[in-house]
Amino acid sequence: MRWFEQAWLAQWQSIPGSRRGAILITLWGSALLVLWQLVWVSSQQRLQQAQAAYAHELQLAGQLQRVSTGPAMARETLTVLTPAGLNERALAAGLQIIGLQAKAGQVDISLEGEPAPLLGWLHALEHDGAQVRNLQLQKVGEQLQAQLGLALDEASAD
Repeated sequence: MRWFEQAWLAQWQSIPGSRRGAILITLWGSALLVLWQLVWVSSQQRLQQAQAAYAHELQLAGQLQRVSTGPAMARETLTVLTPAGLNERALAAGLQIIGLQAKAGQVDISLEGEPAPLLGWLHALEHDGAQVRNLQLQKVGEQLQAQLGLALDEASAD
């Protein structure tokens, strides 16, 4: 091995000084270029992973926002189911009351609105213990129209 090193050193020294300088500059430049490429490629991969994770988190945040609007209505508990309380809840959900009629322990409601808030409102009523006697849903354009009959609580029937 020693003879190889001596041969290599003798060969290197036989190259004129200006050419040795150009070779060294080229070798150092190539080494720096390879090093920069290694750093750049790995940082680009990390950037792409971070962008994908951010996009996924934005998607999850959007889903959480859509889901959190529904249960917020469900957390509002009505102790007594009354026509006035139903009207307030429907308006708070962004629904339009078309008709509201109370009779003999039952209230008949006709309302319309966007499908998601309307179905969330119905789910919240059910969650709060409302007894649905009948329900009809009809799509009208982009809106959903509901006609339902609910059993009133004993205290509000009087």
